Amino acid sequence: LLLFTAPRVDYSLHRLRHYTGTGPEHFQNFVLFTNYQFYIDEFISLGHAAMNDPNSEYIAFVQPGNVITRRVGLPPEAVDALGKEPPRLPQMPGYHLVRADHAGITMVNIGVGPANAKNITDHIAVLRPHAWIMLGHCAGLRNSQQMGDYVLATAMCVKTTCWMRSYRCGCRFRRWPKSRWHWSRPLPM
Repeated sequence: LLLFTAPRVDYSLHRLRHYTGTGPEHFQNFVLFTNYQFYIDEFISLGHAAMNDPNSEYIAFVQPGNVITRRVGLPPEAVDALGKEPPRLPQMPGYHLVRADHAGITMVNIGVGPANAKNITDHIAVLRPHAWIMLGHCAGLRNSQQMGDYVLATAMCVKTTCWMRSYRCGCRFRRWPKSRWHWSRPLPM
């Protein structure tokens, strides 16, 4: 059972290339979204550090324009020569810390606005990532926090088996007082 039609997948793959400046084949199963450049800068530093470590589990770091940096000790591949730094960054630049099994990390700078966030998540959804999280939207790290500190976060989980109307599963959103939308099961007839 496929969640998306072939034309929708094709369209989204082309949009990912356009919006992030990287090919969809580089996207990993764990995706981070942010609208803060300093998170991107740290991720780029982390990516380059991982490429300089011969024992790293990551095999490549991909930046906009499909600029690929291979881990020290790995030979370059033919596709590496095709990458070219773009004259200006795309609307939502993507960075990929690649593992051979696609269990690496992708980070996308969504820029400003919920429209960008909805747009890119709709397109990334066709890749069926294992998890994604948005960093920096509601809170930030404190200066007293260090890597490894426990941070209690809130999240929203969506049951993906019923969210598309094309399944005709009977699930729907029902309007309640105070203009809040709630997910509900079909009402008994």
